Amino acid sequence: MKKVIPIIVLIIFLAAGVGVYLYIENIESENTKLENKMKTASKAYFEEYVSANDSVNMYKITLEDLENANKNGEEYDLKGLEKCDKTNTFANVTINYKNGKAKDAQVELKC
Repeated sequence: MKKVIPIIVLIIFLAAGVGVYLYIENIESENTKLENKMKTASKAYFEEYVSANDSVNMYKITLEDLENANKNGEEYDLKGLEKCDKTNTFANVTINYKNGKAKDAQVELKC
């Protein structure tokens, strides 16, 4: 009986460790999905509403900008971003000056 108790405790700790690991992986996966939604919507917003002739090499697009565009007829997929801060959740879109298109976007989530 004395040998069984440490084995049970070890099994409990291992199960708890696996549970915590899976929980953290799920949260990271959700954040990646939300970042991808912001990145995609921000690049499309840039293409539609921003002039590449501006003298900046990076353009900040907030979640509020994207939601306002949706109110005006756009259809950006922002599902899952409802609880995020509207002004502090943003994407910095990098401009490709050769063709004036959005090259990349770095997302900052505040959810």
